[in-house]
Amino acid sequence: MSQTSILLLLAILVVPGYCIILPQQPPSQTCPEESNGNCERGWKNFTRPSGEWCIKIFYEKSITQPAAEQRCQKYDATLSGFQNQMEAQYVLSTVTRRIYPETGSVWIGMARRSFCQTVGLTRDCTWATSFQWTDKSATGTDGFGWACNQPDNARNRTQHCGVLTVSYQESVDGFQTGLLDDVACEFDFIKMDRKERDIKAYICGKKP
Repeated sequence: MSQTSILLLLAILVVPGYCIILPQQPPSQTCPEESNGNCERGWKNFTRPSGEWCIKIFYEKSITQPAAEQRCQKYDATLSGFQNQMEAQYVLSTVTRRIYPETGSVWIGMARRSFCQTVGLTRDCTWATSFQWTDKSATGTDGFGWACNQPDNARNRTQHCGVLTVSYQESVDGFQTGLLDDVACEFDFIKMDRKERDIKAYICGKKP
């Protein structure tokens, strides 16, 4: 009998009235790496209608949206949007695990359309039309998972950028976890006494 066969045998422990089957420790093995398409090491691959897209999450507290965009450009990338909710959930789960037990927000690649910059939610400026993706890769509205009554363009119609709320809780300061909110591009969460929603990360994206 081979060594492998021996390792796969079940050890049977017989106790009066019971028969407990205990599996032996399986032989050690190396699991294959997850397929990453043509993306660089450290970047996560997603397949979009526009083609392959690589994203990477960078962690930096209290950074503004313009500064985050500049950081992405150093990697020949840009702030990434969401093609669908699968991408959003990947970012949510990854960031939540990293920053636990803290909560916060993540900058993503989206901007308020020019014709909606001076109004809130209207017949023409809806959840689906107020914003557009800026990464020139994401398309459609499947990635637009807005929090309740958002994007409302509050605070004197200055909320022209977007964040994803991340937390291990259902909501943060009244905003649902895993959903989007519109905020000013240089909004200071700490100064405005919104520490629980402070920026914790940003998402860069690029083609392979």
